[in-house]
Amino acid sequence: MALNPNKNDLALLASIAEHEVLTVGQLSALSQRSRQVVRRRLRILESKGIIAVKEGGYGRSRGRPESLIFLTEDGAMILKDKGILSNNAACTTNKTVDSIFVAHELLINWFRIHLIQMERLIPHLSVNYLSPGFQSLAPTKGDRPPLLERVRTENSQEEIIEFIPDGVFSITNEEISKTLLFFLEVDMGTEIFASMDRGPKGIRQKILNFQALFHSSHYKRYEHMFNSKLNGFRLLFLTNTASRLTVLSRLVKEMPPSDFIW
Repeated sequence: MALNPNKNDLALLASIAEHEVLTVGQLSALSQRSRQVVRRRLRILESKGIIAVKEGGYGRSRGRPESLIFLTEDGAMILKDKGILSNNAACTTNKTVDSIFVAHELLINWFRIHLIQMERLIPHLSVNYLSPGFQSLAPTKGDRPPLLERVRTENSQEEIIEFIPDGVFSITNEEISKTLLFFLEVDMGTEIFASMDRGPKGIRQKILNFQALFHSSHYKRYEHMFNSKLNGFRLLFLTNTASRLTVLSRLVKEMPPSDFIW
């Protein structure tokens, strides 16, 4: 490879790998560099085949749509050679630009960026965030996804439901040494509210799954990951429209006890 990425290049590539797909605006917010500077460097990385830039209609707001930035196989290899990316990490350049995956991931990325901004503005708060693919950034043992949850149903102690949240994060107040645990579920308005089976599909079933997880205390395994004592957790639903938010709120109120759902 003709280009030997510098420290800033590696930070950009690591951000793309961790978030799977980013826009210029998101990379600018993450790196705290101007969009012009980020675009200039991305053009160089793209010319070397380290990243792939695809046009997409997924801007954060109205106006000119932003390009979508993915890591290429060559880019992933550089991170693996540097020990930043594990050898079993998968590249996401094969994701289609018009898929629900892109809009879903970009919404999660903006949420994570707001968490980072919260840390910057409130120094005594610290955030630790785990995404379903975070194991790609470090070697792991076994094939089981780290965020895979397994809970028993209320009707049968022998029936087990498995599900993977969209994210798990903790917020710690350093001044009072208190940590809150959150599970994140992103709703793009495509899921039904109730499914006929007892699988993880359907918003109602998701809530039941997290209620079971709450009562099982299995969430306490995150005490080791976050090195903090945990007493319960909050389930945060993130959606992209006010109308969907209204319907979700109504559903939550119909399913007590739901005071742990935000």
